[in-house]
Amino acid sequence: MDGKGATESSNPNRVVESVPSAAVASASAPTKRMLAFHFLRALSRIHGAAGPARRRTRTIRRAAYSSMARATGPRRAWSRALLLQAQARARRSRAETSRRAAVLVRRRVVAGPAAAPAPARAAPVGGQASAAAARAALAPPPPPARQAGEPARSDALRRLVPGGAGMEYCSLLEETADYVRCLRAQVQLMQGLADLFSCQ
Repeated sequence: MDGKGATESSNPNRVVESVPSAAVASASAPTKRMLAFHFLRALSRIHGAAGPARRRTRTIRRAAYSSMARATGPRRAWSRALLLQAQARARRSRAETSRRAAVLVRRRVVAGPAAAPAPARAAPVGGQASAAAARAALAPPPPPARQAGEPARSDALRRLVPGGAGMEYCSLLEETADYVRCLRAQVQLMQGLADLFSCQ
């Protein structure tokens, strides 16, 4: 991508105006703008980041899901579940960055002149407890027993929709419809962006 394209991709407000309206036609007027804004802002944060293609693909996919959740807000169970997952990933990333920085500092101290050997240190209990608590919070609750008259596909829907593991069937159908609608809008937005930048 040339310099002009890189500049535009880092400016969410400018690119939102350039996205064809058909790219997100399935979303309502306020939602499509918020969806485009949050997704482009997420892309601007990872623009130019080094790393293997697989990691970049995973990062873009997570950015797409997070932008969907942020555009929808906490009014839906699936968006709340995605936001919690994003927050947990951010906490783990910050903790990993801090741990690596501490390791580098200790190595520099040990490598200094006339430095005493670094004593063995046990892993911080608090960090392990925090990580375990985060994993427990993200673990989906066991699905409720299938009610009489529920189709077998209800189990598949509970696995598909974020936060749907413990939902009652009628609520699950409502959440699924909203989730699929936002997914369709997100796919159309990403396709519109791909078409837009491929023409530059």
